Amino acid sequence: MSIDRRTFFRGATLGLGGLYLAPFIRQLDAATAGSARPARVLFFVQGNGVYVNEIQPAGIERPKDPDKLEDRTLADHEMAMSLRPLSPWVDKMTMIHGLSGRIARGSHNSGFAALGCWPMSKRAYGETIDAALARNLGGIFPQVGVGVSNNAASMAYIVTSTDKGKAMPTLLNPVLALRQYFSAGAAGSARKEFDADTNLLDFMADDVKRMQSRLDSEEKAKLERYLDAFESMSGRQSKLLSMADRIAGAAPRIDSKVGNIVETKTGPTGVFDRLEAQFDIAAGVMAAGLTNVVTVTAGAGPDRIGLSCMAEEIGQGSGFIGSHAIGHGATQAGIPAGMCHALIRRTCIEKLARFIKRLESIPEGDGTMMDNTLIVYLSDSAEQHHPRCEEWPFILIGDLGGRLKLGNRYLRYPWYGKTGHRTIANLYVSLLNVVGDGCRTFGVQDVAISDLDQTGPLAEIML
Repeated sequence: MSIDRRTFFRGATLGLGGLYLAPFIRQLDAATAGSARPARVLFFVQGNGVYVNEIQPAGIERPKDPDKLEDRTLADHEMAMSLRPLSPWVDKMTMIHGLSGRIARGSHNSGFAALGCWPMSKRAYGETIDAALARNLGGIFPQVGVGVSNNAASMAYIVTSTDKGKAMPTLLNPVLALRQYFSAGAAGSARKEFDADTNLLDFMADDVKRMQSRLDSEEKAKLERYLDAFESMSGRQSKLLSMADRIAGAAPRIDSKVGNIVETKTGPTGVFDRLEAQFDIAAGVMAAGLTNVVTVTAGAGPDRIGLSCMAEEIGQGSGFIGSHAIGHGATQAGIPAGMCHALIRRTCIEKLARFIKRLESIPEGDGTMMDNTLIVYLSDSAEQHHPRCEEWPFILIGDLGGRLKLGNRYLRYPWYGKTGHRTIANLYVSLLNVVGDGCRTFGVQDVAISDLDQTGPLAEIML
């Protein structure tokens, strides 16, 4: 009896080639089911503001108070120094300027509000855009959050939430993230811990079922949610176990020392090594098919105020560069504040460029994983250290598998309050609409411009 390709590959054991075969198998799944091409999104949220004048392409002027939509190509314009690592992908890049997000304005970083479009003081007001996309795109881990910070915390709740009061964690230690997402494909003690967790969850689910038999109907109903939770976690462990070889093939190799924040005489160092490792985690969880939505943060979140570093880490002499100080215009390590911002951003973008190359190296369908991926780069502090949020710059790379009209474009919308002005919520509505969520609004609307239409997607990027 003959079997089709999908069945054959599903039954095959994926060894080290799992990193390359996993996307191919997902493509076969999609073709068999008559589904659209795969879709995945990576959000890169950097703290301390993306200063618009520091990322402006050469030859494109910034009008003081634009009242018309500007739509032009990027290909003939040199990238600013801080974005130059992205130059090879200008045909895939879209810069969007002029969107506002005043509803999310905070003193420093807006945290959850940046991806959620609500007042900054509400730290877990509702659903953020990454969580909303994850709800539509699915995944064993619907959303994965990793990042780096100046402090020694291994985990924080800083930018993502699924509902009011339901913040999602961001793992700030890449060694912890490796253990969290790849232990099913590990060997030795890490695999033993995974198996022990799986057995414990199975036991707890069975124990809850035994308890239910002794309770009345009202008490059973209360216990049901615990049973659902345990069975859900146990089911995820079983899925991970069935993908062990694929996960092993996609797992990045991370030095255990990378997870540590090294203290020097003047301050912490090693932040960019950790960021590179977190991008490796992001590529790995996508390649292994564990998730379709990843949020990477760099000094983002309430009161994080960007990244501090040593000057040698950005290729400039020596001395400590404090993120808060440069936010207030102070020269650090002999480097003017604006240049500090640009050099830190450039170093972060270099890590992002490495992630793009990784996805481009992995075949998927008739192209690569990057062909079906969208990268959304922004700051949760909008356009500066103390943001006005009247202009919130975005850089998009990719087109989500051909679902959006993006690439080689510079879009600037009319200024805040002008006819035709749009908000960051309209961009988020656009992303949701192309993955099947027909929403017209997202988050909380800005009452200061209530006379303008704040509903619907950005028509200019829709097919």
